[in-house]
Amino acid sequence: MKVAKYKPKLNWGIFYPNDLYYSTAYQSLTLPARDLLHCLMSEVDLRTIPNNKRRKQVIYPNNGEVCVTQSQFTSYFSYVKTTYQNARNLLIETGCIKMTYRGGRGKGDHSMYKVLTLQYVPKDHQRWKQYPDKNWKHEIPKSRNQLIGVATQFQKGKSGRKPKNTLLKETLKDVYHPIDMDS
Repeated sequence: MKVAKYKPKLNWGIFYPNDLYYSTAYQSLTLPARDLLHCLMSEVDLRTIPNNKRRKQVIYPNNGEVCVTQSQFTSYFSYVKTTYQNARNLLIETGCIKMTYRGGRGKGDHSMYKVLTLQYVPKDHQRWKQYPDKNWKHEIPKSRNQLIGVATQFQKGKSGRKPKNTLLKETLKDVYHPIDMDS
């Protein structure tokens, strides 16, 4: 299965305000988590709408539908799959992103995220500001149940062999054991 390569927008930049950069949420991120956050932030589109007060209102029309897949991230940055998962989980725990849709149900079904660290996100949606006091570990997606082979897995305390011998005592027809016989 071939996945589209990740192509960063090189002519586009992201502004990190000081309250984000010096926050405990951002400072607790690992380097792969910061790379993933930057990728997700660069995927968000920025639109300005004229307002009544001669100001322009900034909106993010695709925030909540942002996607950087595991294979794109691992191929671009040369990380392993668990690094992507750990980085994503850390971003969710610190409140920097929120998963809006969980993918993985087939080809082309990707997880979608909402980035909460952007500059013009409403103040009540900026979870990362509450991070040391509150975390969102309960929102980290757990792996789905393994449905194949659950009934046939080894049980605790059993070696996997059948507990009773399948040979019967009456299967030997001779009185003499084969080892004891003379040739």
